[in-house]
Amino acid sequence: MKKIVILHCLRSVSNCTGAACLKAFNTKNSCFSRYGEEKMELEAFMACNGCKELQTGGMEGKREKAERILRIRPDAIHIGVCCRTRAEAQGRWCPEICGLAALFQSKGIEIVWGTHS
Repeated sequence: MKKIVILHCLRSVSNCTGAACLKAFNTKNSCFSRYGEEKMELEAFMACNGCKELQTGGMEGKREKAERILRIRPDAIHIGVCCRTRAEAQGRWCPEICGLAALFQSKGIEIVWGTHS
């Protein structure tokens, strides 16, 4: 069974229910289709601690969240599409999210850039 974590943007919670990410997960569509017939379990639906303008929990909170995710030992962390900027045509990934992704990847966890379309 694949243990999955979804990481999403704290800023997006003001207008996002998470329904599209969860529907894609539950129906194995979009970025979750890669798992085929293999069973999956959602271990965490985690928000970042915010960007410079919207920091919550500080470095201590960020470290604590990262440690909790590492204890779960997920097979993959899917980065929500909300973690991309809308201002650019291609949408660049948030630097805070990229930092978290690099940490998890350095611990051997697969990072999948995306959830739903």
